Amino acid sequence: MKRVFSIMAVALLCVMSSSAYAQNGQDEKPYIEVSARSERQITPDIIYLDITINEDQDKGRTSVEEKEKQMILMLQELKIDVEKNLMVDDMSSDLKKYFLRKDNILASKSYVLKLSTADQVAAVFDALNNIDIPDVRFQKVGISPELERQVKNELMVEAMKKAKDNAQTLLGAIGNQLGETLYVNYYESSQSYGSRLMVRNTKAMAVADGVMVEESSIPSLEVSKVTMNVNVSCKFAIK
Repeated sequence: MKRVFSIMAVALLCVMSSSAYAQNGQDEKPYIEVSARSERQITPDIIYLDITINEDQDKGRTSVEEKEKQMILMLQELKIDVEKNLMVDDMSSDLKKYFLRKDNILASKSYVLKLSTADQVAAVFDALNNIDIPDVRFQKVGISPELERQVKNELMVEAMKKAKDNAQTLLGAIGNQLGETLYVNYYESSQSYGSRLMVRNTKAMAVADGVMVEESSIPSLEVSKVTMNVNVSCKFAIK
């Protein structure tokens, strides 16, 4: 009796499973799944420089404070917002002391300057050198949240359009039409090939007696680009 009951229970379970499977199979819509990718190289719009002002070593030396005033005036002439973009590097100690000789202690002060283009960097390097502040170093580059969001949104739209176009092309080849969107997923990534400033030499040419001759090599700064990409995966119903 127990064996008969067990066989009937298994049979009933199989019937219920088959019925549920058939119902799901009828309800499930035919679909096509495609993926697409969009990428772009963008130039970082944030560049950080380390600037150190050292007190002059001669007897009539210029103080750090005087050099700081000269630097601020120079930056303002270059249309740089000093209050917003110039920061003291070590906030815990405004002035750092270092030993030059046993009988001579000089002062120094370090800053971080935030710029947005390679042209600004070149102009700052040149101007600081003219006022005898040569201790300037490149720190790092970055991408502002505003630029990152703008590019990311544009890439998502591009990738989604590619995915839809690919799906329409595939279905059109077999005489079907694209239906509603059933599912969308995406992920993003970025890759920087060495965040740095690159110095390139541009050859300036001149004409002498009707012949092109090289006049000089003009160095120019270029910020290394960052590659951003977006991948989308979509499911579309088939009409």
